[in-house]
Amino acid sequence: MPTISQFWLYLNIAIVRSMLGDIHTDIIWLSTAFVLGFLAMRLRLPSLIGFLFTGLLLNYFEMDKGNAGNIIEALADLGVMLLLFTIGLKIKVNTVFQPMIWIPASINMVVSVVLAGGFVFLLGLTGLQTFAGLDMKASMLIGFALSFSSTVFVVKILEERGELTSFHGKIAIGILVIQDIFAVLFMTMVSDQTPSWFVLLLPLYLYLIRYPLSYLLAHAGHGEMLTIFGFFATFVTGAFVFHALGLKPDLGALIIGMLLVNHLKADELYDRMMSYKDFFLVAFFINIGFSGQITTQTLLITAILIPFMLVKGLLFVSLLSAFKMRARTAFLASLSLGNFSEFALITGVVGFKAGWISNDWIMAFALLMTLSFIISSPLNAAAHHIFDAYRPLIMGINAGGKYIDEEPKSIGNAEFLIIGFGSIGKPAYYYLTGKMGLKAIAIDYNHEIVKKYKHKGVNINWGDTSNSIFWETIDFSKVKVVLLAMSEHHSNLSILQEIHKIKNRRFKIAAFCKYEDEARVFREMKVDYIYDYKMHQGEDFAEQAYLEYIEEGGMN
Repeated sequence: MPTISQFWLYLNIAIVRSMLGDIHTDIIWLSTAFVLGFLAMRLRLPSLIGFLFTGLLLNYFEMDKGNAGNIIEALADLGVMLLLFTIGLKIKVNTVFQPMIWIPASINMVVSVVLAGGFVFLLGLTGLQTFAGLDMKASMLIGFALSFSSTVFVVKILEERGELTSFHGKIAIGILVIQDIFAVLFMTMVSDQTPSWFVLLLPLYLYLIRYPLSYLLAHAGHGEMLTIFGFFATFVTGAFVFHALGLKPDLGALIIGMLLVNHLKADELYDRMMSYKDFFLVAFFINIGFSGQITTQTLLITAILIPFMLVKGLLFVSLLSAFKMRARTAFLASLSLGNFSEFALITGVVGFKAGWISNDWIMAFALLMTLSFIISSPLNAAAHHIFDAYRPLIMGINAGGKYIDEEPKSIGNAEFLIIGFGSIGKPAYYYLTGKMGLKAIAIDYNHEIVKKYKHKGVNINWGDTSNSIFWETIDFSKVKVVLLAMSEHHSNLSILQEIHKIKNRRFKIAAFCKYEDEARVFREMKVDYIYDYKMHQGEDFAEQAYLEYIEEGGMN
């Protein structure tokens, strides 16, 4: 990882100098990434699969990384920090440190270390050449490396499904944060850089810095200064300060984001930084393929240990179910977490420098991570279909009783069902109930939003409308229109697919979208009323202005 003093250097000159200084190399990796990413997208796979193959392909043909390789690595590091900052903008501290999150995360890590580490140690006793010479310390280090799930991968998968703020999405993110804390503790213990005594002042710093940050964010406007603020908060007040204290810079970016989660402009800042984060993370996935040379030894290690991702996933399912989560929630969260992390590479380097493991293990960790992404991506893309296909088997893990994510049993006499209570669903609800006097109910999968607006008298319930069980168990005979008001297009599509499974459906479907290609998809899926934001905003503006003018006595 480059030092903090290099971060701003990379931000200011890296891209430009790379393009000018090694233009042919840059053309190769940028073009390959675009072509393979686009191909993966057309095959209905996450684009990150294309980026992973870009790195592997360029590494296979032994492309000289040169200056471009350094830029890719630097951009990858920046991307991870921006990723953690944007995650922080969606996470509240009290949701992370709940027993249902930190206990399963901790138990899974301990059990994974024992199982994977013990298995590797036993293989070493058999005399198998690849594992020969691994003592208990080295074996446990390998088990520790394999116990982590990839934050980058999980967030990308949840984003592409529009489920980053869903209940199972928040559970997965919370577990990743706990894992990141373990990573910080590990890096602190093995790092050559001893944490400064000033780290004791960190709680005071975090308490005080949120006030100037909140003020600056409130007055940063909506243009370029908002973007600059995002980079400043991530790399200066977060990553730089934590690095100076001898702590993990990534964690600093995450915590600074969490300090701003309640700010009125947090969502706007999140949307602004997402595009930058996405570009930098392309470099992250490409860089994985540049980790080293593939040998027979690394392929053997990968083949033997790749099944452990299944073991880790099943362990998460059982632990989350034990904390009274429905089988579907436990399944979706565990499916996203059943992979290997980029942290394994860091752990591998530590073990290699200490003389515990050979250099082959570093590349093996890279291959394990890459292969786990390739296996997990299509499985996660089809997560809801897999659950529906194997529902009786998956539901068998539930022991009965009341669950913390229990679905509603009824929506009363509501005639309009609004899915999502955000910037779109909220005004729609108030318009239908307040101005039109109609009976409406809102459903949202954010417990905090539901709790907040229930206290304000809003007819709102918690529910996961991408769950087929939701649509099968509730009586919708009185419902006239269902409004898909989720801001994420993929979320609305997932819900729409479940609605189409309802037999003898009588209600109409209305959907919100931002682009013509999204509207075209909705038309193909037989949506009755489509609101294309880009097309209708001018008409709505003119209509509203005209009605206000008439109400004030105009055109008499």
